[in-house]
Amino acid sequence: MVNEALNEKVHALLLEQIARGTQLGTQVCAYLAGEKIVDTWAGQMGPRDPRPVGPDTLFSSFSTTKGVAATALHILADRGVIEYEQPVARYWEAFGQQGKERVTVAQAMSHQAGLHAMPMTPEGAAPLLEWENGLRYIEEGVPAWTPGTATGYHAITYGWIAGGIIQHADGRHIQQVLADEIARPLGLEGEMYIGIPEGVEERLATLLTAEEQAAAGSQGQQQQGRAAMFQLPPDHDFFKAMPPRLGWNFNDMRVRRACLPAANGHFTARALAKMYGALANGGVVDGVRLVSKERIGLMSAIQTEEPDRVIMMPLPKSIGFFNGGKVAGQHGATGPRKTAFGHPGAGGSIAFADPEVGLAVAVTINKMQSTLQAEGPTFEICELIRQELGLNG
Repeated sequence: MVNEALNEKVHALLLEQIARGTQLGTQVCAYLAGEKIVDTWAGQMGPRDPRPVGPDTLFSSFSTTKGVAATALHILADRGVIEYEQPVARYWEAFGQQGKERVTVAQAMSHQAGLHAMPMTPEGAAPLLEWENGLRYIEEGVPAWTPGTATGYHAITYGWIAGGIIQHADGRHIQQVLADEIARPLGLEGEMYIGIPEGVEERLATLLTAEEQAAAGSQGQQQQGRAAMFQLPPDHDFFKAMPPRLGWNFNDMRVRRACLPAANGHFTARALAKMYGALANGGVVDGVRLVSKERIGLMSAIQTEEPDRVIMMPLPKSIGFFNGGKVAGQHGATGPRKTAFGHPGAGGSIAFADPEVGLAVAVTINKMQSTLQAEGPTFEICELIRQELGLNG
């Protein structure tokens, strides 16, 4: 049952954020001990779409998609289809070339494979919107370091890694596994997609991108942004993983319809929160079991806490997720506990489970912030929920 007092406070915060211009449209949903406690939304569907956001509005959620793809893989692992310590090449033979024959599933899913680099031009990236081309790109990829000796965020390539492992181990496309094993059992048909189908276009929120905001901002703001970017050399791993000239507009229907399990999931906050609500509650929600209780600790076990070569922070990473806890003395939106796990998305979306306290939270947004870890408005929302529940200690 929704906690009305908490729900009203969260809704008031959303309205405040919209009023001060830090958000445009938002959904928030949260579960505690398997029960929905927050379910609210506010704002408009896009910068040029004044329709009000509804509970079924689909938000493009960037890397929040990674946590959904990881959950699909862990469901298969729970059934014995995939083993984390086995080489990826055991399931996906063509992966095992160019020095990748010993890369384990756990290493690949925790950004330790050295396969983070993307083509640096739109001409090179465009073919990768086709699924089989993305898989082939990973098969032919050469690790940038000896796998397992370093970690660097596989911002986009992660999707083909996760999806390729799933497809070759199970035989089903990742989109089918998502539908069969997560969306349908949880009653979330129509609210969880990696690559949208025909017929949902009217429910799509439109992103107000960082580029559009910069173009509309003052010359001084644009100069500050460029100065921050110029502090990194052009050959830095950040730009290799997230090329500034990638050429993909995530509002474009071709990109929305592609299968990019690292970056183009379209979700409602309700759907994300319910999935993580199960993971925060011993694997079950509303009588539906996604994974065994024992699996929760295995899927969220930290694999590396080394400084990340792409995003330059010592992030705790588990098998397909980022974990909570303090970095540089401060916890982020996922919270203070390292056992919490989930994934933020570029711009500010997030969804996570905090099993120690039974909490799951999902936030979807359409005004992108300059953030990789859901700082800013999303952090405010997650903090408010934890503080009101007394779960920030």
